Amino acid sequence: MSQPIAAGAQPITALQLNGRYTLAQPAAGLVAGADYQAQRDGVAYSVLVTQLPIVQLHTRRTIVDAPSVYATFALTEPTGTITKANLGIEIRGAWSQTYPKKSYELNMWADTTGATSRDVQLLGMRTDDTWNLLALYNEPLRVNNKVSHELWHELNQLYYQAKETDAKNGVDMAFVEVFLNDEYKGIYALSEKVDRKLLKLKKYNAGIKGELYKGTTRDSASAYLGAPPFDNKSQTWSGFEYKHPDELTDWTSLRDFVRFVTTSSAADFQSQYAKRFQLDNAVDYFIFLNLLRATDNTSKNLYVARYNAKEPYFYVPWDLDGVFGTDWQGLPDNVTNDLLTNGFYQRLIQDNSPTGFRAALVKRWASLRTTIITEDHILGKFRAQRDYLLRNKVYQREHLVWPAFTYDETRLPAIQTWLHARLAYLDTEFGFVAAAPATALAAAAAAVPTHPALYPNPARDYLTVELPTGASTGRLTIRDLSGHPVLQASLSGTTRLPVGHLARGLYAVVVESQATVRVEKLVLD
Repeated sequence: MSQPIAAGAQPITALQLNGRYTLAQPAAGLVAGADYQAQRDGVAYSVLVTQLPIVQLHTRRTIVDAPSVYATFALTEPTGTITKANLGIEIRGAWSQTYPKKSYELNMWADTTGATSRDVQLLGMRTDDTWNLLALYNEPLRVNNKVSHELWHELNQLYYQAKETDAKNGVDMAFVEVFLNDEYKGIYALSEKVDRKLLKLKKYNAGIKGELYKGTTRDSASAYLGAPPFDNKSQTWSGFEYKHPDELTDWTSLRDFVRFVTTSSAADFQSQYAKRFQLDNAVDYFIFLNLLRATDNTSKNLYVARYNAKEPYFYVPWDLDGVFGTDWQGLPDNVTNDLLTNGFYQRLIQDNSPTGFRAALVKRWASLRTTIITEDHILGKFRAQRDYLLRNKVYQREHLVWPAFTYDETRLPAIQTWLHARLAYLDTEFGFVAAAPATALAAAAAAVPTHPALYPNPARDYLTVELPTGASTGRLTIRDLSGHPVLQASLSGTTRLPVGHLARGLYAVVVESQATVRVEKLVLD
């Protein structure tokens, strides 16, 4: 139930906004999501109440792709805190510029000319001089980006986090409602920007230390299919855009890494890749990419970064709108039974060594499926963000200014159906090594040389588990297809477990021992 967000001892009879508005009926308090009838100078108005922060932008110039034009900025928080600044504003994005609702880049200025920048902290996020306003126009519920980035923060941590406690592995964002020159523009996401400061990459110091590149288009280098010549006079190279350092443009290091991926022998690749690219990050991003089925994020809409010279590269995700059963245009995409890769991952998944990519992938997936990657957890995030916008009647206002948008109450159930099928498919791909279908992963052999045995399968009353040679103890978890554990047990040698009390159907069994993690399909009939 909504609670008053402003209340006093006396009924509220008028509101002081950009003038005095007299309420048609006195109110005990203002309730989020409600609207009130009011008059000012004989004109009737509907006053809408929201808990979302409000951004007001004013400019006398036409906002274009580049350069930035001068504008004023004011952010009003529900607490009453107001942050004001001068800034330069420009339209951002590539294809998204064709949409009627534009996204913007905001560059905070200490003056009115842009000669000096100004760092500002907004809505509890980092202190910075550059921010993005994402229009979310192609997101059916306007929540894809926010949910996806929250999941990434839960999935992955920077390997150098202990050295750089303020570093972040991706952006945070917050919903705001935007007015441009006093005209309502709808719901936006105020977002941090992926840059050197966010990741705390090492600064240029008589040479390149930290590095940052953005994949902007699918090309031979960004897809890891080839390493063509480069020109250091250009800020772009074969699908990449140069981001850091500003002091010197030199594509040599990134080109050398792409060349290593595309031309090294199998033996050299498998012995060296973990020194060149951070393995845990590679595993986490591959899981993340395929969990979301982010079809537009295999070679573009992601960053490649390096913390310091001679350290491994790692991925940072960005622009996660076409995900969870939605394509980049915002249209339903019901495909659930494929794997997304690029040339780099196509080589990684051929590493079947006991400590290599494939083994790490199987182990990490099994761990995440009992914690973060469950239907309840992911759908809970979607539901919480959608309900927040519903309570504040944001969807109604969005439709008023962008008539092509209409809130679809079937969208969340559709995400649930899609996610259920997607997780079932990925459980097979990331666990059923011996029986994997003919996909990119099935081309590889078993992830480990020995594995536990489960029998009979199908089972009815009892399941016998034999640990692999050399493993004396282990642990078994049986999960239903929603990811809920229904049976957990300790293992020692050969263990016979009762399963007759479980409902008949299909389950996933995770067996962990000292050296291996294996996921098997189990049928109870």
